[in-house]
Amino acid sequence: MKKPISIETNIMLEQAWKKFGKKQFDAAEDIFSAVLDNDNTNTDAMHGLAGCLLRKKDARAALKIYNQLEKLDGENTKTFHLRALAYGAGNKPGKAVEDLEKAIELTDDSFEAYLDLGGTFIVNKDYKRAAQCFEKCINLDGKCSEAWIGKALLAHINKEQKAAIEFISIALKLNPKSLLALLIKAEILVDMGKKADVEKEVKKILAIDPDIFKSDLKDDDDDDDLDDDDDYGKDEDADRTEDDEIEEFDLDD
Repeated sequence: MKKPISIETNIMLEQAWKKFGKKQFDAAEDIFSAVLDNDNTNTDAMHGLAGCLLRKKDARAALKIYNQLEKLDGENTKTFHLRALAYGAGNKPGKAVEDLEKAIELTDDSFEAYLDLGGTFIVNKDYKRAAQCFEKCINLDGKCSEAWIGKALLAHINKEQKAAIEFISIALKLNPKSLLALLIKAEILVDMGKKADVEKEVKKILAIDPDIFKSDLKDDDDDDDLDDDDDYGKDEDADRTEDDEIEEFDLDD
């Protein structure tokens, strides 16, 4: 039987989630930790703390909490879905697949889980299963621009550039300011030899993020300074960033 939650704890959790929503992750982490100091089985606080750690790129610490949550909140699809993101951030796509499949088993209509599973299959180069996941995602939510991006990327990988342009155009109609979609569209157009169209897409990209290509160059220069820990390398999710994925969830729901 779960302990009754005190008024003070509810107030603290509300404050923590507000700070989380404002991306004040250090402050939110402190409050979630304080709640857990008084009640180390408060699953809401555990989800919040793990979410803060994920956003701060501490996948190892987040995984420890999700492993505890599996025992306390093992029927909650978010437990497995979000742990899958932690596995993805830790460069463990096989583990991520297992957790995403478990999340889908618990809630078959979770289009977000199908979306992330499709992205993970792309990382694993299992393109057939990735395509099935994106189709399932679109069947559940036809307005999911990321699923259309996934379909476009798969078509591009398979050298089906006409279909790739069709799918990426749908994605951009749903979300005209998607940098990922614009970048993929530019890459497709490069392969098609449409230089003038590429220049148009680059202008759109720069209008959204004038420093995007400068950032890429800076990242290349910083490669030698990266941590060599193989277990916790760069997130290779082909469809979207870890931050975008976590923002799909209302963690205090």
